[in-house]
Amino acid sequence: MQPIIAERRALVPGKQTALVKVKDRGKPDHVPSKFSYRMERLWLTRWFRDMVRVWLPLGAVIIAAYAAYNSPTLNSWVAAKVEAVRDVVAERPELRIERVSIPVGSSDLQRQILGIMDLELPVSALDVDLADLRDLVLGLNAVKFASITFESGELEVAIVERVPAMVWRNLNRIYLLDKDGVLVAEVARRAVRSDLPLVVGEGADRAMLEAREIFSVLEPVLGKVLGLVRMGERRWDVVFATNVVKLPAEGGADALRRVMEMQRRDDVLARDVSVIDMRNPDRIILRVNEEAIREMRRVRARLHGERA
Repeated sequence: MQPIIAERRALVPGKQTALVKVKDRGKPDHVPSKFSYRMERLWLTRWFRDMVRVWLPLGAVIIAAYAAYNSPTLNSWVAAKVEAVRDVVAERPELRIERVSIPVGSSDLQRQILGIMDLELPVSALDVDLADLRDLVLGLNAVKFASITFESGELEVAIVERVPAMVWRNLNRIYLLDKDGVLVAEVARRAVRSDLPLVVGEGADRAMLEAREIFSVLEPVLGKVLGLVRMGERRWDVVFATNVVKLPAEGGADALRRVMEMQRRDDVLARDVSVIDMRNPDRIILRVNEEAIREMRRVRARLHGERA
C-alpha cells in the first residue's frame, strides 16, 4: 500500500506562499497470517466450537478423576475418612440392636432361628445385613415366609410357620410334611405326632394331593386306618389293622369310594377279608385271611364227609 502524499501550504512571513509535500504514513495495515486465517475458519464450524467448549474440559475432568481413582495415597485417605464417619454413625444409640423378638412360632423353631442368626447383642444395625438374615431364616424347612424389621432398638423377625399335615416314614427316618409335601422337620419317633396321619414309602411326599384326598374319603373309618403305603411310586395301599385295600395307579380315591360304599352296606372291613384288591376297575378281588380259609376247609370237609 503506497503512502498518502498530502500537500500543505507553508506560510513564511514576507515571502510567497510555498507548497510543501508531506508524506502521511497513517496506521500500518496488518495482514493476518495463514495460521490465524485457518483458525478463524475452524472457529466458524460448530463441531470445533463444541470440542473446545465441552469435550476438552470434560475429557480433562475424566482424566483427572481416573488419575485420582488410581492413586493409592488418595484412595487410602478417602477410605480412612469414610470408615471414620461410618464408625461415628454406627455408635449412635438409635442404630443399636439391643434385643431380638420372634412374635410367632414354636419354641423349638424360635431357638433354631436365634441360633442360625448368631447375633452378639448389642450390635449396630450398620453391621447387620437384614437381607442375609432373612435368607438364613427362610433356609429353615419349617419357615414358609419371613420378614425382618428394625425399630427402636428391637429386631423383629416375623415368620409364617409351615404347619405339619402328615408324618412320612421313609428309609427308617421319620419326617413331618406340610399339606404341599414340603419337609417341615425330622422327628425321632412316630409318637411325637401321633395325631397326624401316616404315609410310608419312597415318593410319598410327591403325592400329597392324592394322599389328602384319600384320607378325606377315609374320614368315617379314620380311627381304623394305620396309614398309606406308596407302592412303586405309582399307587397307594390303605393299611387297616386287619385289612389292606390295594388302590389303582389312576383314580385311587374313586376306587376307595366304592370300598367305602361296600363298608357302609356290608361292613366289609369287619369281615374275615385280609385284602381288597381294587387295582382292576372291572373286577374286585377279596382275599380272606388264614383263619377264614381254615374254617372254610373244615366246613367243606364236613359236607363231603371228609376228615378236617
